[in-house]
Amino acid sequence: MRLSILVVSCDWKLLNSLLGSLAEATKLSSNDLEILCSWNGSPEDEQKIINSSPYEFLIAQRLPYHFASNMNQLAGLAAGELLMLVNDDIVLDPASIDAGIDCLTQEIKAGVVGGRLRNESGQLVHAGMLFDTKSSPYHQLEHILSAKDQSIINKNIAMPAITGALMFIRRVHFLQLKFNEKYIRCGEDVELCLDIREKLNLKAYYSAKASAIHEYSSTRQKKNLAGNNSEDLVRMRNRRRKFLEQISIEELKDEMKASQKESE
Repeated sequence: MRLSILVVSCDWKLLNSLLGSLAEATKLSSNDLEILCSWNGSPEDEQKIINSSPYEFLIAQRLPYHFASNMNQLAGLAAGELLMLVNDDIVLDPASIDAGIDCLTQEIKAGVVGGRLRNESGQLVHAGMLFDTKSSPYHQLEHILSAKDQSIINKNIAMPAITGALMFIRRVHFLQLKFNEKYIRCGEDVELCLDIREKLNLKAYYSAKASAIHEYSSTRQKKNLAGNNSEDLVRMRNRRRKFLEQISIEELKDEMKASQKESE
C-alpha cells in the first residue's frame, strides 16, 4: 500500500468535510490508500460519520484525546509505505496529496513535508516554521500574506520545521523516531522535525502545492486544549537549543535562507 492517512477526531462534521475533500486531492487508486482514525468523540456522533471518499475508512481505535500518543499508535497500525498525518479541521485542495508525496519522494534529502495552509478568508496560516531568538517556533508570515502571494507559491523549500496539521513522512522514519508523548498540547511536530534533521540527516520541506484550508485548532478548542502550554514551550525551546549545539553548516545555511526569505 502506498499511503496511510492518519487522523484524530471527535467531530463528525469536520471529519466528513475532510473525507469529502480526498477524492480530488489524489489520483491514488482505492487499493493504494487507507484512512485510519483515532476517534475520541461520542458513540452517537460516530454514527454520523459519512465516508464520501473512494477510500477505505476505519476507526482504528477509540481512545481519549492525546495527539502524540494517538498518532503514534495509528502509525503502528498503518500499512502504507508513506504516512499523511492530518488534522480533522483540514479541507484539502485538488492534487494536494499527490504534491506532498511528490515532494517527499523527489526531493533527495526530504524527510518530512508540510503544506501551504490558509484560513477560510484566504490568509496564510502556514508556510513552514521558523524560530525566534528565544528558540520558540512560529509560523512564518502567519496572517500577513495572502495564501496566493507569489513569494510562497509553486515552491519546495527546506525549512527549520513544519506543522503536524498536514505532514507527509515515510512510515519507517516515523516509527523510528515517533512523536514525543511528553508534550501535552503541542510541540511534538516541531521536535520530530528536529529529530529528522539531526538523527536522520534529512530535511523538513514546505511544499506550496500541498495546500488546504485549515481553521486552526478547531479540534483542540473543543477539548479546551488550544494555545501553548508553558511546559510544552520549555520542552520545545530546550530541544531547539540542543539541536543548535550540533547544527551543521548545511543546516545553518538552510535556516538562514528561510529567515532571509521571510525578511524580504
